Amino acid sequence: MSYRATRPARPIVRRNWFAATAAAAAGLLLAACGSAAGGGKASSTSSSGGASGSTVTMWLVTTGPSPANTAVQNLVSSFEKSHPGDNITINFVENQSFKQKIQLAMGAGNPPTIFWSWGGGTLQQFIKAGDVQSLGSRPAWADAFLPSSLGAVTYNGQLYGVPVEGTQPVYFFYNKPVFSRYHLTFPTTWTGLLSVISTLKSHGVTPISLANGDQWPGLMYLEYLTDRIGGPSVAQALQSNTRGGWSNPAVTQALTDIQQLAKAGAFQSGYDSLKFSGGGSDALVYSGKAAMQLMGDWDISSILGSNASFVNSGNLGMAPFPTVPGGNGDPADLAGNTASYVAISSRASAAQKKIAESFFQDALTSTDYAKAEVAAGEVPVTKGAAPLFGGQQLASYDATIYNSVQSAPSFQYSWDQAMTPTVANVMLTNLAQVFELTQTPAKFETLLNSQAASGA
Repeated sequence: MSYRATRPARPIVRRNWFAATAAAAAGLLLAACGSAAGGGKASSTSSSGGASGSTVTMWLVTTGPSPANTAVQNLVSSFEKSHPGDNITINFVENQSFKQKIQLAMGAGNPPTIFWSWGGGTLQQFIKAGDVQSLGSRPAWADAFLPSSLGAVTYNGQLYGVPVEGTQPVYFFYNKPVFSRYHLTFPTTWTGLLSVISTLKSHGVTPISLANGDQWPGLMYLEYLTDRIGGPSVAQALQSNTRGGWSNPAVTQALTDIQQLAKAGAFQSGYDSLKFSGGGSDALVYSGKAAMQLMGDWDISSILGSNASFVNSGNLGMAPFPTVPGGNGDPADLAGNTASYVAISSRASAAQKKIAESFFQDALTSTDYAKAEVAAGEVPVTKGAAPLFGGQQLASYDATIYNSVQSAPSFQYSWDQAMTPTVANVMLTNLAQVFELTQTPAKFETLLNSQAASGA
């Protein structure tokens, strides 16, 4: 499978800085739009400079050659054959480079016609600046996608993007032999989880592997606990910068529960310095030194790459986040990255916009592309994709992921993507201190309320 080995990081450069440097960047951008970064066809036409409007440029994020990249390239070739005269040039751009490149392009007024997005807060900043073309309130062809996948690209009732790659919800991944050894089943309630933690600790097993040196792994606990306790409306209020939203009792209880885990010794020693990208947190799980890890579904691929026999033998378990007694959240609610998206620049010509929307409607919604995604190890978010998993190496995982996304009453987008970059930075930095027991929930809430009130 080709789930991302590390989560896409959010852009940290503010757009208003580029307004002051657009003139200096313009020359760089004109050259950048004419190159194929990291692969794809060479570009001979700027995304906004084609007189006929028959050629558009599409920038996609890549972590290197992959079956997912090939699937998109094949999709574009097929689209061009069925739309004579319409041409799409793909520029694959490395993850970190893309974030600066797209900010520069937007600031200089010379973006590609179609651009990659993680949705959420950063996309909203572009929307507010008038840089993104609306696709309407919800065009009929967009019904081909699972409804839960479109929230991250919907703003003020308008759709601004569509999924281009698979979904990435978060689950607990656990070592089945360890659970079996101590006659444990994976808990369905928070109380049950605390009991399992106590049992594992008594046998000298680290209950939970946590790579919080990256900070974002800890955020997944806050997201799920807040949802399970208060329901999805709490996160929605936070993402809308509702005044005093961080003082919601559900957030307070979630932060308290996180510190309960830390005080109980649920995590391994040094959890605040271990990083996911090094593979250490996975190794703790498949070696049996730790029993479980809360992680996005890319963890299947990550562990498969490090210890294929552990996955192929069926020893890797996957389970939803437990319910919280008395909580308002639906146990089927999900958190994570709903999908990766593409959007259309508002600066594109009318002809280019028409090509781009045709590509969205005719290509990205097609069954053939869904099949190619599955073959590339992705879990597509188009309706009716479930039968496509049969015969795949990891069919049982894929089917579970797809079915849970299809039926999720709420799929909250990762908060560090959904919120503005400045708020997200403050949130992650201070949440890490909550995990380390060096900051109280009250102090965390005060800082975040202040940051949200600033409108940054």
